[in-house]
Amino acid sequence: MSEATFDLVDARDPFMDTDWFHHCRQTRTPYIVIRSAETSADVLWDYVTLSPEADVRIRTDFAAFEREARAIFERCAGPDSYLRVKPTQICFDRLALDRAKRAALELYALVETYLSARPVIREHERVRASVRETAASIA
Repeated sequence: MSEATFDLVDARDPFMDTDWFHHCRQTRTPYIVIRSAETSADVLWDYVTLSPEADVRIRTDFAAFEREARAIFERCAGPDSYLRVKPTQICFDRLALDRAKRAALELYALVETYLSARPVIREHERVRASVRETAASIA
């Protein structure tokens, strides 16, 4: 269970008081659930399992956090999908199941960057660093 990044549950089943929820709370890892229905799936992230320090980091840099969450949604959304974002919860609703799994993995990676005390590196900063490394190896 420790290597998983999300739980896949039936949309009709409860998802808050589960083994996955308790695992995430105990390990202070991102709590991400995919609720799968017949024709679509919803991705839910809730801050409740994070440490107070991670919560503060997200709230302090919420504009960037929200922008990156929206970018994930835009990459994975279909025509009927919609997004709900607030500092304590993110929901990507009505995604195709394969896209929901991709979104859950990307969302986990985003939230995970706020877990440690190291500075958060934004995607554009990673790209710049990668470009510099590539340029240095060519020279």
